[in-house]
Amino acid sequence: MKQLTTALAAFAVLLVLTAFGLPAGAAGPSLGATQAYCIIDAETGLVLAQQNMDQELHPASITKVMTLGLACEKAQGDWTGVVTVSHEDVYSLAGTDSSHIALLEGEQVPVKDLLYATMMASANDGANVLAEYFGGGSIADGVQAMNHQVAELGLAHTHFANPHGISDENHYTSCYDMAQILRWALTQPGFEELFTNNEMYIMQPTNLQPVTRYFSQQDSMRIGSSMFYEPTILGSKIGYTDIARQTYVCLAEKNGVKVICVTMRSESKADRYTDVRALLDYAFSTWTGYTDVPGMTGAASITVRGGGDVLGTLSLDAPGIRVPLAAGLTAEDVTLSIDLPEVYTLGGELNGWAVYTVHGGDWQETASIRVPLTTTGLRNVLETSRGAAHPAAGDVAPRSGIPMVMEAAVLAVVIVGAGAFWYSRRGAVVRLNRAQPADSSYKQK
Repeated sequence: MKQLTTALAAFAVLLVLTAFGLPAGAAGPSLGATQAYCIIDAETGLVLAQQNMDQELHPASITKVMTLGLACEKAQGDWTGVVTVSHEDVYSLAGTDSSHIALLEGEQVPVKDLLYATMMASANDGANVLAEYFGGGSIADGVQAMNHQVAELGLAHTHFANPHGISDENHYTSCYDMAQILRWALTQPGFEELFTNNEMYIMQPTNLQPVTRYFSQQDSMRIGSSMFYEPTILGSKIGYTDIARQTYVCLAEKNGVKVICVTMRSESKADRYTDVRALLDYAFSTWTGYTDVPGMTGAASITVRGGGDVLGTLSLDAPGIRVPLAAGLTAEDVTLSIDLPEVYTLGGELNGWAVYTVHGGDWQETASIRVPLTTTGLRNVLETSRGAAHPAAGDVAPRSGIPMVMEAAVLAVVIVGAGAFWYSRRGAVVRLNRAQPADSSYKQK
């Protein structure tokens, strides 16, 4: 891979900032009662502030964000399906003293009920059933799907051992990873509706349960009558085990700026409430809008090969972006670098990225996001390599060999150019000694 680094044409040299001086102090609050946190921009995934964001910790029930995200992906907006509760769904939780809705083996439950039970009542039995649902077999199949999604997202500090979050030495995540998991989950059909619901949910009787079950909001920061109410929070998931302590993930918005905030290992509920509010107050006083950062036409070029021959050179463009910048920063504090292979071979993926880095100094976390490069020039390369223009519609003669492969590759490149945002970030890796204490008792919520 070659790394072609180019400052955006209109940008001033970052050293100018140093000449004028930067404010003293670190970017982001320093929390004592909460071990780790991460705030990201919900739109781009850009890290805005953090403390120990890569430290691997027990997540408790915020695990269910991944479980619910995969269930929503599986359902594709159709929540009318019915799932039968298995023996493992119920009895694998025996002796855990964890949250559940008393599902019975053989009980037939609509997917919608399972989603709301898992989200609002933090039902571990519901999470088990959903794991079987999207895993296509056992709970273990569902957990495998969860870890596959972790790999797809490129997350380095997460491994799941179950779908509910009961503490296990092989079950861990980081604040950064969980923030990106929620950002991904919010793109799945119906997930945002589920995650932000604040109304009581009523689960009707089933084939084995004659009672009606009611699920209400458990997060005091989303209950208007609570002294802890925080109006900027749109949706949230709370977690707790004796080992994990208090964990929290939320989506919040103010004045059009949306952030995802994750806190892990807060010592008490009061600490969690206090620290989450402090982080959101900080976020919405620091980032009050978005700044447009221009892209660059012809930001890079790449050699195109096909059938063993060099077909030409392809020009690539870096699309513009918009990012939240703290006061004191401008678009000139964002630099562009290009991450691109030496050669593109027709039929493969063009893994080319525009990497935008915000140099935050002490105003904001220095962090990067990755955006797919775009191109509209591949057709010209194909035309030149054939030495003739495309025939008009209705005048297409049969062709074989390399030209047909070339044609097929056009669509692949366009799709790649429209891919989802990825990201890159700095920070040391802090490993957590995940050995459990001798007394491993806990109660999860």
